[in-house]
Amino acid sequence: MTLNNSNFVILAIIAITSLVLFSYGAAASYAQTNATDNSTSASMTSNVTASAGAQSSSSGNPAKSSIDAGISAMKSGDSEGAKKNLYEAEVALEDNPNTAGAEKHVEAALKALKDGDTKGVIFHAEEAKKGLP
Repeated sequence: MTLNNSNFVILAIIAITSLVLFSYGAAASYAQTNATDNSTSASMTSNVTASAGAQSSSSGNPAKSSIDAGISAMKSGDSEGAKKNLYEAEVALEDNPNTAGAEKHVEAALKALKDGDTKGVIFHAEEAKKGLP
């Protein structure tokens, strides 16, 4: 099998086309991933900031820290962050008879969140904090 000029040109065109298509696909994939990473990073930054502020004010109690972070998230309009933090608080309060009242308020805050009642979320979260050491 001999490789003449026309075969060589065809193979070169196929190779170049493949490289261009691969490069475009990789660039598009990178751009999409980078955009996703940036939005995720911004969301994580707001949650970390809220959590850091909450932890400094709640004396090492993980449930109280999560409630504080949930309140901060709710006040800033981040309902997903509030939901995440209030679920964390609920898990931290489970199976502790001394915190049953606080757990009921966290559950009420989650229900208010589901109903779109921002004031109810904050009210019940604050009440839950009052029932914790």
